Amino acid sequence: MMESADLVIVNGRVFDGTIRTESTAVATADGRIVRVGTDARVQELAGLETRIIDADGGLIHPGFVDAHVHAAFAGVERLSIDLTQALSVSETLELVRVGAEASETGWVTGGGWSHELFPMPTRHDLDAIVPDRPVALSDAGHHTLWVNSKALELAGVDRTTPQPHNGHIHLDEQGDPIGYLNETAAELVGRMIPRSTDDEIYAGLLNAQEYLWSLGVTGWHEAILGEYNGKADCTAGYLRAIAEGTLKSDTSGALWIAPGLQREEVPALVARFVELRERNAVAGFSTSTAKAMIDGVPHGETAALLEPYCNHSGDGFSGEMHFDEETIRDFVAQLDAAGFALHLHIMGDRGIRVALDAIEAARAANGAGPRHHIAHLSMVQTEDAQRFGPLGITANIQGLWAAPDPFVVSLIGEERMQQGYPFRTMVDGGADLAMGSDWPVSPADPWLAIHVTVNRWAPPPPGAKVPSLSAGAQPPTLDAEHQALTLVQALTAYTNGSTELVLGRPGRVRLGERADIAIATGDPFEMPGEAIASLQTAVTIVGGEVVFER
Repeated sequence: MMESADLVIVNGRVFDGTIRTESTAVATADGRIVRVGTDARVQELAGLETRIIDADGGLIHPGFVDAHVHAAFAGVERLSIDLTQALSVSETLELVRVGAEASETGWVTGGGWSHELFPMPTRHDLDAIVPDRPVALSDAGHHTLWVNSKALELAGVDRTTPQPHNGHIHLDEQGDPIGYLNETAAELVGRMIPRSTDDEIYAGLLNAQEYLWSLGVTGWHEAILGEYNGKADCTAGYLRAIAEGTLKSDTSGALWIAPGLQREEVPALVARFVELRERNAVAGFSTSTAKAMIDGVPHGETAALLEPYCNHSGDGFSGEMHFDEETIRDFVAQLDAAGFALHLHIMGDRGIRVALDAIEAARAANGAGPRHHIAHLSMVQTEDAQRFGPLGITANIQGLWAAPDPFVVSLIGEERMQQGYPFRTMVDGGADLAMGSDWPVSPADPWLAIHVTVNRWAPPPPGAKVPSLSAGAQPPTLDAEHQALTLVQALTAYTNGSTELVLGRPGRVRLGERADIAIATGDPFEMPGEAIASLQTAVTIVGGEVVFER
């Protein structure tokens, strides 16, 4: 006879990671799922010491796994000046002022400001608030720095500074820097900023873990392990948290390939990554993935496109890739042969095509290999979207982004924007899906992303009235007719799809699986699609332990 369960969840409805089942209850013991079924059947395992949780009709599902997140530095940012919640110019500037007053000396840093509020930010706004200390603020996408005059002075950036490759120093009419630095130009100031200490990174990681638990996220993939844009390598924070037992979530990470890598440097990079993979594995941290940003972002006109940006019809500028094509082919082939999965940031359709060609060549040379994944996918030609399945490439989607964006329309036009994020085309072509937030680039709440993935329009702001489709109030969509996913597809991507991709195991609510479970405040299968964004996480369970309760 089976011993009593440690935990019993009843009165819910189980989504097992691939389908919504008829089961209403789950039991766990010793960190594993030991029974799934009816309330009566599962309650047979309840003993005197068993904790019983009433799901109150909510969905019981595998914990969400974020397949693309920058958790450590999102946590560090949460502990500094966090601008992600600012809804106006004045609110943003007030947060900067308050943050500067909270620290008496040194650099004023933070991030998360919006391009919609500041399409072309200048040093003058920051100078008015903090004239005597350097200020450097990352945008929400973390591809741009907004800095004040003191920061430019300390970095030696002025009208004589050459424009860096794969970056841009924005200048005013007199030829002076305005304090707006894209991509590699941001590194000119970023390298001057004192890096977070190991203790600060460790604290940020644990802060992020608790926040992610509140959203039902029980595991994730750290998308950059290495020095990036003035930020320190966060690997040591993970290794410390694993050694001390404070990192309870199941995690993995991607070793960072810095932009500008040259073809002749690839063999040494592969050898170094093999050594790091083995060393980290001994410490219990899986780093069998390599991450590269093939291009930039449309918001900064740095994504690599097949056709020019709307503002550049005269000069034909269509963005730039961060590596030459020969180097991309070489590092994809050599890392594939060494057993590394490639995790590629790509937002432009030209970058997508080059990467697909490189992976296709690697498959031809090396045979079947690790599961490569391409993240973001904001512009993909139809014929390229259909190549993901046959090539065995997982689409690592950021579902929250698949909504109309007026600012992007001004850069690439309505027609190209409507062709973005072709999730259903990829699925119909046989591609597997995983989902991630890219937090702190965008909010980490999976229910918001699932809402957009299903509806293809942005969720209403917090506290706003949810529109009624029956009342004809649906906002414009991003080709919902052809590209919206079903609720089952979206949930599968954010649970089992992500877990299989980045943790190498199933993410299922079934007998014998690790007890990483979340309970939602309602059942999305029993509510209209436009209400999905109103869902929250009621309870989060990691390895059988309740780590969050609302």
